[in-house]
Amino acid sequence: MAATELDRLTWPEVREQVQAGRDTVVMALGATEQHGRHMPLATDALLGDHLACLVADRLDAFLAPTLRIGCSAHHVGFAGTMSLSEETFHAVVADVVSSLASGDFRRIVLIPTHGGNFGPLAAAVERLGGDERARVVALTDLGVLFQIAQVAEREYGVPLREGGLHAGEWETSLLLAIHPELVSMERAEAGFTGDLEEAMAGIFASGGVAALSPNGAIGDPARASAEHGRRYWQAATQLALEQIAAAERGGDDAGAAPPA
Repeated sequence: MAATELDRLTWPEVREQVQAGRDTVVMALGATEQHGRHMPLATDALLGDHLACLVADRLDAFLAPTLRIGCSAHHVGFAGTMSLSEETFHAVVADVVSSLASGDFRRIVLIPTHGGNFGPLAAAVERLGGDERARVVALTDLGVLFQIAQVAEREYGVPLREGGLHAGEWETSLLLAIHPELVSMERAEAGFTGDLEEAMAGIFASGGVAALSPNGAIGDPARASAEHGRRYWQAATQLALEQIAAAERGGDDAGAAPPA
């Protein structure tokens, strides 16, 4: 059964479906931040819209609106980037979960689609009260992003340094698959393409992404394609569903109590 967009229903319609047993809601946590010279500020939010919809479809769940501003302090300085402090982000997550729990949702699935949201989301869930925390399935394993990059390397021969962490091959491919009209490949250019561990350290160091990559990209989008993107969406959806299932079993591999 297809996902139902929560905000398109009236409250009695939502209550009726919840009481009938449809008591799971899926919400993505994206961002509004730079994505190189070739992709829009909304990239992480758009990826969140799509991934949350795919997951909600599979879970026969409600689809909540995507949170479109996240923890993007390391991108601040690039024109148009917006960011929440971690404390504000924690408060937003707590308020959203409390609101949904008050509406009798049994399971609240939170999927970050911006790398900077993974750690803050884990901390936010830890701060929740016991009853609310028990309802939440939060995907907080940042390693999922590397697994998509590994699919690119294994199946298409894209080196990890080109797949990158931000606005590289795999993230560009994901957006090409769903919103090709928003990707300007004629403007695409490589950013930082060195060691990924060095990149991870540099992103959160003084000066943020700009000090590491003046154009904002970490990776090289040159090999990106919609064909690759469709395969990465399959992988991302399966990885998300596996983490949700692990969380339901109480597995340590859930990363819980989801382009960078």
